[in-house]
Amino acid sequence: MSCSSVKHRFDQLKTQGGVNFNEAVNLYNDLQGSIDAHKLELQELQRTDDQNRISHLQQHITDGEQMLSQLKSMTLH
Repeated sequence: MSCSSVKHRFDQLKTQGGVNFNEAVNLYNDLQGSIDAHKLELQELQRTDDQNRISHLQQHITDGEQMLSQLKSMTLH
């Protein structure tokens, strides 16, 4: 699942009353996989020196890592 899809799903769950533990774990795993894939893609782009795509991908990674931080800081009630 892409970072934007994970974010959309996360926001959707929050508006529907919250995220349960199982959903949070699934979102976390999907997001981590997406970030890892973006980092591999970034390494390839750095070889081609495509600064426009590199900048765009770096922003995706930053956004994904911020969301990952949100998931890590969630508490269960």
